[in-house]
Amino acid sequence: MTPTSVFPSLSRGDRSDILLATKSQLSRLGYPVGDSDSPEFDHQFDSVIRRFQQERGLLCDGLLGPETFGQIELARFRLGDRVLRFDPVRPLRGDDVAELQKILSRLGIYTDRIDYIFAEATDAAVREAQTGLGLRSDGIAGPTTLSGLRAVKRDQGEGDVFALQERARVTASGPSLAGRVVVIEAATTRTDFVTTTFPPGTQSCAEEYAADIARRLEGRLSALGAATVYVEDSAERATLGDELGASAIVTINLDSSSSPKAQGAATYYFGRGDDPSVASPVGRRLAELMQKELCARTGLLDCRSHPRTWESLRRVRTPKVHVMPGYISNDEDRAALEDQRLRDLIAESVAVSLQRLYLREETDPPTGTLDLAAVSSQL
Repeated sequence: MTPTSVFPSLSRGDRSDILLATKSQLSRLGYPVGDSDSPEFDHQFDSVIRRFQQERGLLCDGLLGPETFGQIELARFRLGDRVLRFDPVRPLRGDDVAELQKILSRLGIYTDRIDYIFAEATDAAVREAQTGLGLRSDGIAGPTTLSGLRAVKRDQGEGDVFALQERARVTASGPSLAGRVVVIEAATTRTDFVTTTFPPGTQSCAEEYAADIARRLEGRLSALGAATVYVEDSAERATLGDELGASAIVTINLDSSSSPKAQGAATYYFGRGDDPSVASPVGRRLAELMQKELCARTGLLDCRSHPRTWESLRRVRTPKVHVMPGYISNDEDRAALEDQRLRDLIAESVAVSLQRLYLREETDPPTGTLDLAAVSSQL
């Protein structure tokens, strides 16, 4: 989103003049930053950063790094603070753009994901709205256009058009996995979660296990007729799923924590916990299915499914799920993952979840009971 080289990485105990502007910006957003004239990253500011990260769906690590700086910049503007228009060289980004997209989406005009970026789709939606309002169709969302949009009376149910379209693609596409494209990634921690720290000697083991699970998943999906694409370097092929028109992207990683007590499996999808309109509904459904199957079939501790706005989730339009089936930093999880039978069950759980996503409700069996071979023979 924003070049990472522009930003430093600051944490509790650091001092930097950059913090003066950051504190001022967060203070304007209503966060109690403490002494806004101090360049110190103190306990109070650490609490604020963690709260902001949690609310924005970021990794809650207290590290003021590129993604957190980027989200603070997005939160800088409220709708009406500035005139919005399409700039193909440097597209405008921000919460104000997202709010405009939500208004246009509820009116049925904007049908893409709420992505905070004033790009071609947003420009086209603004022009269509202006035409409908009897205004000059110039794509400029200034006071007149915003006033007209706010004055529109509507009687519309919950949910945006992008969400409805994403669900419709699943409903209308039939129950079989045959012919569907699924992109599988593994061991992407070095690019997707650069701040994650591993106990000595465990990162290579985590990557080995993640890759093994991914290969087992690839084999199962291929047997069901799906066209699987295994990506070893997700940074270089970040948008491959979109380019291929994939049905889903599944990323397998093992987690790690400074606390040896951190344990269990979790799944993550694009979304914000405090704003349901910013989400991939299919990604959420798939993450929830995977979480339930994982815990039912493996006995791993249930750390639940979570919405996140990580760059690795936000940069693609294809429904994507990060699967983290255990902590390599936890002795019990690590010992369990050494057994290839558990890794096989994890792959089975993910494959089953992908199949369940497309089954009709009346034919979808209880969690933990679906037999892929049996289903495949019936479709």
